[in-house]
Amino acid sequence: MNTIKGFDPADPEEVGLAKARIAAIEDGMRALVDDSRRAGIVSAIACRGKLIHYQAYGRCDLEADWPMEEGSLFRLFSMTRAITATGLLTLVDDGLLSLEDPVARFLPEFADTPVLEIRDDKITTVPQRSPINVQQLLTYTAGFGYPMSYPDSFGLTMDQVLPVDASLATGIKRLAEVPLLAQPGARWRYGFSGDVTARLAEVVSGRSYDEFLDERVFQPLMMSNTGFTVSAERKNDLAQIYSQGQDGTLVNSTARAPVTNSYEPDTRMFSGGGGLVSTAGDYLVFCQMLLNGGEFNGARILATQTVANMLRNQLTPEQGPLMWSAPGRGTKDDTWAAHNGYGWGLGISVRLENETHTIPGGRGECRWDGLANTTYFIDPEHQIVAVAMSQFLAMDGRELELVIRDNLYG
Repeated sequence: MNTIKGFDPADPEEVGLAKARIAAIEDGMRALVDDSRRAGIVSAIACRGKLIHYQAYGRCDLEADWPMEEGSLFRLFSMTRAITATGLLTLVDDGLLSLEDPVARFLPEFADTPVLEIRDDKITTVPQRSPINVQQLLTYTAGFGYPMSYPDSFGLTMDQVLPVDASLATGIKRLAEVPLLAQPGARWRYGFSGDVTARLAEVVSGRSYDEFLDERVFQPLMMSNTGFTVSAERKNDLAQIYSQGQDGTLVNSTARAPVTNSYEPDTRMFSGGGGLVSTAGDYLVFCQMLLNGGEFNGARILATQTVANMLRNQLTPEQGPLMWSAPGRGTKDDTWAAHNGYGWGLGISVRLENETHTIPGGRGECRWDGLANTTYFIDPEHQIVAVAMSQFLAMDGRELELVIRDNLYG
């Protein structure tokens, strides 16, 4: 087993886990590749601070026949979000802003952003009843959505807000011209909150977002494989994205993936909601830092109490549950079944007690996924952090997570 800097490797039985459980996880991941359900996978698990599993399977690029390796790079997409929340919270710890501060104090373009209101199929806008604050930005209750949640008449597209040939500042100013989907604080909604958070961090810190994260998170944690760009020397390490073809074979779908970043060295678009690339090893370090209460390998990123607040459910029943929604399109909100029984902390989902869950896990566990089939969870009850990464597009690609969960908790 290869190692990850900062972790001591250990036999599973040293930390109270049967070897058979880890062997079953490895068999399950290998089967996904052998059955052509994934081109390649990297998975990593630590328990009680010890690395007990770190394995690569399959191919990074089927066409070129390049093997998947532990150091292969993956587009994180929405797994960027917890890192973005962490970055902003370092500024809160420094006293440079507070969770109660109005976002418009730093981003004045949002001071007069109206709120969408639809009555009897008529689309109107009304003023904000109260200003968006930083806490609402991190709890995803600020009212920001994605283009598919807006009426078609708005003509909003992803590349208007996240133009890969322009800066985050340009895109966020464009977003401020579009009405909020709900009053600030009304309900949880998936959308551009992470990108507004990243722009807020730029303004407060006075640094471009890539430099800010590198200084405050990646360098202290020695996450040297994580960032917004891929160098020419490492382009072959960036895994290709695949999907299942009609005949059951894997089809290269890299060109079909949403574009949130060019990943080129000269990029200026640093999406805080989906722009990072990383390795499974680097992300395991990040997860362990949160499990440790903000510290890893001698580097303190966040105060212990800040992490406790981040990993605590912040939503009221009226603000939940976690779901997509599309007001104005005549469609009914569909709850994400995989997220049943989960609330939301600050940039991360939180498993709720005394709720019905569709996936096994521990008390107080936190988790999220990335669009191209990356996943992680942090389980404080059993002192486990786990990461699994592939690059695969599907409506419901939960296999990686379930291979780990079913064998650890089954």
